[in-house]
Amino acid sequence: MNKIITSSLMALAIIGSAQAAEYALDKAHSSVNFRIKHMGISSVNGKFDNFDANIDAQNGTIKSLTAIIKTASVDTDNKKRDEHLRSADFFDVAKFDDMKFQMNEFKKDGDDAKVYGTLTIKGVSKPVKLDYEFGGAKKDDNGKERIGFNLEGKIKRSDFGFADSFTSNAMLGDEVKINIDVEAVSK
Repeated sequence: MNKIITSSLMALAIIGSAQAAEYALDKAHSSVNFRIKHMGISSVNGKFDNFDANIDAQNGTIKSLTAIIKTASVDTDNKKRDEHLRSADFFDVAKFDDMKFQMNEFKKDGDDAKVYGTLTIKGVSKPVKLDYEFGGAKKDDNGKERIGFNLEGKIKRSDFGFADSFTSNAMLGDEVKINIDVEAVSK
């Protein structure tokens, strides 16, 4: 009987340790950045200052990821341009105060890993594929596990109904490059 109880406890311990851990985003060490062509000759870089995410991960693999980005926090280091980006031509922050990413699948093939999910901007949801690079895991001074990873991908702004007049006159490129750096701490 003792062997059965001991075996059961060991099995529960193994199963428990194999489950994904929940992580909270460390906003001070994370960033959401984008880059878009201007007139086809240069690029404009921007970021969002207000965002959050819920992450479940295990051994460098993302099990679930949900992120919310506040659209009014867009920052391209140009006040006039940022106000235009907040207008109905672009993010329309009066009607749509956030955008959301919901991971649907994580695929790993050797060193290559991808995060597949749904990005919703201005009420329009589209599938998105992001390249995933795991930075590592480490215990901090408080004994909490921290993980780091990077996500990169591309979207078309026309897919989300962004300023058709700007697309037609080639002022802005249609492709937007996304670069997200994440550091998260176990809950």
